[in-house]
Amino acid sequence: MEYEQLIATVRRRAGLGENEAVRSVQAVLSVLGERLAGREADHLAAQLPDRLSTSVTRNPQGRRWDVGEFLKNVGDREQCPDADRVRQHAQAVLRTVAEALDDDERRDLLAQLPAGIIDLFGVPTPRG
Repeated sequence: MEYEQLIATVRRRAGLGENEAVRSVQAVLSVLGERLAGREADHLAAQLPDRLSTSVTRNPQGRRWDVGEFLKNVGDREQCPDADRVRQHAQAVLRTVAEALDDDERRDLLAQLPAGIIDLFGVPTPRG
């Protein structure tokens, strides 16, 4: 998926303007990258448009955030105090990111996440 298409899709799904959509995408990718362990953040970044790959924070140990902590961190980075809006933005971004990934990468990514965060992607929970 190209950068412009990804941002446009997030804009439509979340009802955001251009700058807000970019800020939301960057915030979600940063927090998601921090949550991932090992080289998974690198693998995620490699499948994103170049302009977004640098938004994926690398943390080899991965943070053990549950969905509440994940969304709090997204809201802090997005500078959005409304928890419902943060959830809506995160869902729009993660659903779009899930569609941009190939099946193997999507499966590997979701395998590292707890059910609450997986639910934000709007895809079935991966099995074995």
